Amino acid sequence: MAKPKRRRQQSQAQAYDTTLKTWVQEQARDILPVFLPGAMYEETLNVEIIRPAMRVDKVFKVMYRELDHILHLEFESGSDNDMPSRLLTYHAVLYQEHHLPVISMIVYPFRTRMAVSPWREMSREETLLTFHFLTLPLFTLDAERYVREHVLCMYPLLPTMQGATGALIGQAMDELAELYQDDEVTLAQQFVWMELLLERTDTVSAQEKQIIQERLDMYDRLWEESPKVQKIRAESEVQAMQRMLVSVVKARFPALTQLAQEQAVQINSPDTLDLLVQKIATAPDEDMVRWLLSPTAA
Repeated sequence: MAKPKRRRQQSQAQAYDTTLKTWVQEQARDILPVFLPGAMYEETLNVEIIRPAMRVDKVFKVMYRELDHILHLEFESGSDNDMPSRLLTYHAVLYQEHHLPVISMIVYPFRTRMAVSPWREMSREETLLTFHFLTLPLFTLDAERYVREHVLCMYPLLPTMQGATGALIGQAMDELAELYQDDEVTLAQQFVWMELLLERTDTVSAQEKQIIQERLDMYDRLWEESPKVQKIRAESEVQAMQRMLVSVVKARFPALTQLAQEQAVQINSPDTLDLLVQKIATAPDEDMVRWLLSPTAA
């Protein structure tokens, strides 16, 4: 029973991470100055680090302190002891690639044990390297402040914050509905993100969760017949399962990570991806996983 439960937890974590990455990509111009006050969005950078095969979450070029910078965001749904050293690897490669100051930030949507900055590489009592990074625990933010100041780009994250009552989120939903009254696809996307985060958060009481969910369900019924909205939901599920596939392979057989990344994007069926994840999670050796990931595998 432990393994299926662990797979479900991994799948949920990937869904949350995918939700946040899509959210920040869609509204980066508005969101980045909220995350890093004083920063001004310039462009989104598509970065895949191949030394070794690793994929960063989101990387942007921003204007900060009157200079161009690289802003790297990593979204973490749980604790990871290796996160600081992994973040350092990303940091070094991004600097080498762009020759600009790199600001590394870990965004935590839910309560968990967070990485502590600075991270130091030690040789007994000697510090060989000191690495500073930023953390943004969303669960410590004040939901009422963002609604009071009408920071609409942050509304999908309200369920992760302190003070996110049913009434407050209802007000936020009304504002979003008015803003996107002529764009049902974007409105649905905002509420899908909100609903996914609501499932996991512990900053909202069970009673308030029920109130918020009832409001979201009202819109669900309106969108049941919308092909565009259903497409958004299906694509979100596929992306989450693709990332989970890569994560399972990376955890068990790191040498096959790049192969998993290449094959994952070729599969668009959530059921096929889920079955493949289950097979890889129980595969006895690397050769079997390599075969499972081959295009000719059944």
